[in-house]
Amino acid sequence: MNTNESNRRFEIVNGPSRDLIFDACKYAHSRDVGIKVDLTIAFGYTMPKGTPGSGYLRMAISEILIVGVEHENGSGDDLNIAGYCRANLESIGRDLKPYKFKAHYNSKTRKGTILFENL
Repeated sequence: MNTNESNRRFEIVNGPSRDLIFDACKYAHSRDVGIKVDLTIAFGYTMPKGTPGSGYLRMAISEILIVGVEHENGSGDDLNIAGYCRANLESIGRDLKPYKFKAHYNSKTRKGTILFENL
């Protein structure tokens, strides 16, 4: 597997609200409550990004567990998120492996970047 950080950093094109992120963190280790978090991450693009007609290829990701959230600045919308998930960084297939992640996320635009690390 390639250990180059740029090959482990991806764009979040859609994600949850700020309230859902904090709820997911609050109940991350609860046996009674499970908060499902969905992130849409661009694995790649069909044409160069910004080209008319270009679309993104969605990364396979599941079992997202948010274990840390902090405000990045005073806006209340920019967040640093830490957690764990299962994802496929090699192809768009469903062969998912466990990863730790850090993300910079704007809950207003619901966009950001995510960096995956091996467990």
